[in-house]
Amino acid sequence: MPSLSTAAASNAAFSPSYAPVAVFVGGTSGVGQAMAEALARQTDGRAHIILVGRNAGAAARILAGFPKPTDSDEWKHEFVYCDATSMKGVRAVCDELKRRLQRINFLVLTASGPKANSMVECGETEEGLDNHLVMRYFARYLYTRDLLPLLVRAREEGQRAHVMTVLGAGLGFKVPTDDLGLVEARAASWKFLHGAVTSSAAMKGMMRGAAYNDGLVAWFGTKYPQIAFTHIYPGQVATEGKLFYPGWLLTPLSWIVAFMRHVIPQDECAQYMLHALLDAESERGGIYIRDNYGDVVGSHSFPADYQPNFSGDSSSSSAAAAKIGFLNGIPLKGYGGSDVAVARLMEYTEEVLSEI
Repeated sequence: MPSLSTAAASNAAFSPSYAPVAVFVGGTSGVGQAMAEALARQTDGRAHIILVGRNAGAAARILAGFPKPTDSDEWKHEFVYCDATSMKGVRAVCDELKRRLQRINFLVLTASGPKANSMVECGETEEGLDNHLVMRYFARYLYTRDLLPLLVRAREEGQRAHVMTVLGAGLGFKVPTDDLGLVEARAASWKFLHGAVTSSAAMKGMMRGAAYNDGLVAWFGTKYPQIAFTHIYPGQVATEGKLFYPGWLLTPLSWIVAFMRHVIPQDECAQYMLHALLDAESERGGIYIRDNYGDVVGSHSFPADYQPNFSGDSSSSSAAAAKIGFLNGIPLKGYGGSDVAVARLMEYTEEVLSEI
């Protein structure tokens, strides 16, 4: 576990010859905001930083605080509006970015929201996606898939290329093979208790989202071994979304939890997250499961010419392909997927997105 000063010193060593292009999805609040601010300070503003989110007012305040280089025109700081609960909206943003960007060096995915973090309510978006999974997984998957050509281009130019999803790495949640959209879980929940007590469907949505992000980095990491894919756990961070528990019966719980648990400021968390994003080890590409201090829990780098093997399809009954914690036969500490489960999840994801 690095100290805060060690993480900050490691970040200070990042001084690329090029102006990095960084996209922060969820960059108008919380950890995403703090990471964007930290990168802006680290590069003295000499970077193209794009905040993607819903709050234009917050974005304007954040961007105004970034250093503004006077000796270089190799920088740009901007906001792009997107409601990440809409897959149509996410697609539109990806299309826009692909039209006007030449490359992306860092794609950081932190977007969440009250519905995605709720322990007491479950439901669906207008597009029929689970309220917890839409921002915790589906939007992140779509951003990753559709923007990968720009990350590939950065790598081809000899630059860093890193996708980081900040959620629930290494917490032991397994990628399942049934009820992937939580339709059955929501149907079984008692609607008259929504908003008052903990919902099993809501809790399952939060845990599934974390597990699905393991599948996300595993799937794309085997297909694009030259790019780094990280799933990282931020810990308990003092952001608005983490400190409040809606539901009148849970109000006392919020007081107790806030008193007992170790909560760190979002700026401190951002130094550890940035430490993981800029870590020299990830420059070679690979798949990384990291903890809240940026330390590697498990990792593996496949050769550049690697051909992924998820046992062909999700119908495989091979014991090896169904083994949790193994990726294409390689044990990966902290990883909650199996080849069979991840293949099924990806098949399901593409089916769902193709209908929206």
